Amino acid sequence: MRSFSLPGFHAALLLVVGSLVGILAAGCSSSSPAPSSPQETSAVTTGPSLRLLYTTDSNELVLYEARRDAARTLATGARAAGPRKVSPSGRYLALSYGTADSSRLALLDLTAGTLRSVDARARTATYSLAWHPTEDRLAFGYYRPAERGTRGPGGIRIATPDGTSRSVGCRAAREVLHWLSGDALATRTDDTLYVVGTEDCATKDAQDARRMHQIRYAPGGARMAYLHRELRYDRNAEDYVPDSSIVLSGPRGQASETLFRDARHPRHARWSPEGTELALDVASDGDGPRQVVVYNGSRPTFLVPPAQSIADQVHPRWSPSGTRVAFTQRLDAGSQAAVRVKGQTRRLGPVDGAVWGWLDERSVVVPGPDSVRVRTLTGQTHFAHPAPATLLYIWRAPRS
Repeated sequence: MRSFSLPGFHAALLLVVGSLVGILAAGCSSSSPAPSSPQETSAVTTGPSLRLLYTTDSNELVLYEARRDAARTLATGARAAGPRKVSPSGRYLALSYGTADSSRLALLDLTAGTLRSVDARARTATYSLAWHPTEDRLAFGYYRPAERGTRGPGGIRIATPDGTSRSVGCRAAREVLHWLSGDALATRTDDTLYVVGTEDCATKDAQDARRMHQIRYAPGGARMAYLHRELRYDRNAEDYVPDSSIVLSGPRGQASETLFRDARHPRHARWSPEGTELALDVASDGDGPRQVVVYNGSRPTFLVPPAQSIADQVHPRWSPSGTRVAFTQRLDAGSQAAVRVKGQTRRLGPVDGAVWGWLDERSVVVPGPDSVRVRTLTGQTHFAHPAPATLLYIWRAPRS
């Protein structure tokens, strides 16, 4: 990715009480299409071949088909909660959500538009997800949150698209971080990062993880980035203050190198699709705005040259090919979605929170205060839909 060198930064060499597993409650189908909402219509083709998955203010999980302007309720009493990840084939979306009395994990068939139960836990549970690198097999962790943010009872399981799952056999690990090559899982407890076998949870490696937060593995699993947090003594404040640095290492925590230290307040790190570059936002020197930087293994570079930075740049989002980065620009008049194209920053309209991501190489998904829009890089609105409570996923529907 081409950008301007970032002066003043040192180059760095690298950077879910256990419950019943069951079928989802009403609103979730095993193999047949989910029940339709009363509002579903059979309109003729009116829009682009897009599908949206979202939750509403009335706590419904909805699948919307833009081509027919038709909405279908997949689950009621649902609120967005937890991670969402697409399988290697692009066929399935794993997602978790909460109800009034349980936590649910399900697979949405992105082609058929059907939802299948994978796991259900009474009361509140936290899920984590990791797909096999090349197969549609899902490793997931779950735990009941305990006091002070610690991980209570839980475990690690592996599921397949038919809805079956099995325990990996882990006694300690509660969270899965990544499915590594060689049928190994990167997992963790409150204190330790374990690399374990997928058949019997045999420990292959272990690393002290008490100060490792927001661990992000590169897509290929060869590297990871995380925030290293500890308390340091501030002589001026005469007190201990948090120190958060961003660190890069190998997949098992080896060969770690600090990329940015606490003074830069690194946040929102995201790997490129190929796992060769890392984008994040950091504080600039002095009182300047936050800026997006990209690290390619050699040195960090500005996405936007400092002289052209007039507002905070945060929440970077890579395009599917990893050649462009969209981000949120905080202006006095409100936040704008933006993307860097041919040396210029193009604004794509007001954004509520952060840019959602990319639909394809030339289309950015922008959730605004009144609608979610698909905007082209030239600023044209390709599609708009009234803003949902939470947009979970958007994709192109298969041609029939």
